Amino acid sequence: MRKFIHLFIFFILTGSSSILAQSISMSPTRLFFTGNPGEKVTQTVTLQNSSEKDYVFNLNYKDWIRDENGNKVYLDAGTSKTSNAAWVSTLENSVTVPAKSTKEIVVTMKIPADASKSGVTNSMLFFTQLPQQADQARIQNGIGIITLFEVGLHIFYTPSGNQVKSLDITNIAEVSAENAGNRKVAVSIHNDGNTINDATVEFELTNTDSGKEIKLPAISISMLPNSDQVVQFSLPESISGNFLGVVIIKMAGSNDLRVGEKNFKF
Repeated sequence: MRKFIHLFIFFILTGSSSILAQSISMSPTRLFFTGNPGEKVTQTVTLQNSSEKDYVFNLNYKDWIRDENGNKVYLDAGTSKTSNAAWVSTLENSVTVPAKSTKEIVVTMKIPADASKSGVTNSMLFFTQLPQQADQARIQNGIGIITLFEVGLHIFYTPSGNQVKSLDITNIAEVSAENAGNRKVAVSIHNDGNTINDATVEFELTNTDSGKEIKLPAISISMLPNSDQVVQFSLPESISGNFLGVVIIKMAGSNDLRVGEKNFKF
């Protein structure tokens, strides 16, 4: 009897609103809840299916944190000290989005009566595609491949009194590397405010001998309060000489800037 091995391949998409070759889209991809302890608040997220087939998704929760490089690390729901996964619920545990249609999902957050009046919490609501018979790829060499997708919805809670947006540049340094052609400058940032902070980090170099300027591509970040992140900028391979490096942090929703400087010799 011939045995078939079914491989379930999951693609997790949490930073983009489009998946499945633009056939399924989510809006918004982040929900920001606020309120007082004991309150119940709701928001709505919409899934749009522009394809010719139905999609079925199972709903489940995870915690997540960012490492120092800004990458997400996923944890079991309820295990992070900033988890709000237990506060969140939906009317359905699975949803079907028919072809050429939209589906609205009401997300409810019940803020515990003993919730901190200053602590920001977060979690992720995953929409995991369930395998259907029509999803099976053509079986070759005894192996059947089913490609599945997960869409992650970020969920944040910020107490209503948290209004301070602030980021601090704690260090600027060249990253040592064995490969001289892969030199980088690392900018260490600390969120010393009390709310989630979306920002753009820019880095410019000016040759102090010639005056020539080098502006590197800006990098977007999103940081939880009391968190640290290192943003790395790749330097041009041919860079040589004495330079003044200037870091500029532009915070979303604020005209406040953070500026740091350091002299470099490459």
